[in-house]
Amino acid sequence: MDDNPIIRQIQNGDADAFAVLVRKYHRDLLRFIHRLVRDRHLAEDIGQDVFIDVYKSLPRFNPDRGTPFVAWLYIAARNRCVSELRRRGKTEIVPVEEFQHISGGETAEAMLIGHEERQAVSDSLSRLPEPFRSTIIMSLQGASVHDIADRYGLPRATIKTRLFRARERLKELLKGYSGGVGYERRI
Repeated sequence: MDDNPIIRQIQNGDADAFAVLVRKYHRDLLRFIHRLVRDRHLAEDIGQDVFIDVYKSLPRFNPDRGTPFVAWLYIAARNRCVSELRRRGKTEIVPVEEFQHISGGETAEAMLIGHEERQAVSDSLSRLPEPFRSTIIMSLQGASVHDIADRYGLPRATIKTRLFRARERLKELLKGYSGGVGYERRI
């Protein structure tokens, strides 16, 4: 079930709708917290605090940005656990990478990073000028150079040149999202 309609209900004043999210994530979130703090009572306290904090923050949550609510929730829980363990002087922290029960084995952090990467590629593709954008999109969708050339009635060499230039421009656009030279993803 998609969380976004529930979040919109809460943002529109339906406080009771938050109970749906709590029921949906409560058990798994407490397991996640318990694995971090290794104390059942502390895990319950932190879980309660996280849900309260998330509820208070929901007016600022924008479901249209594409960040999954579950990723936001688990990152908030992890941050709260780390803060609490530091406050208590405990130094043993289990890394978030060990928790792969969210979304088919992917960690909340990986989900968020994956979403941000997809958003960067999507934004960069939308900034590519034509005819490069449509050419590379067809290529990404699996069309061969031959298929693209036939569709546009152009020589294959022209399509190969467009794809090369589109990839180069896309790499340049992605640098702004990923920290500059040396960090861009291979396309």
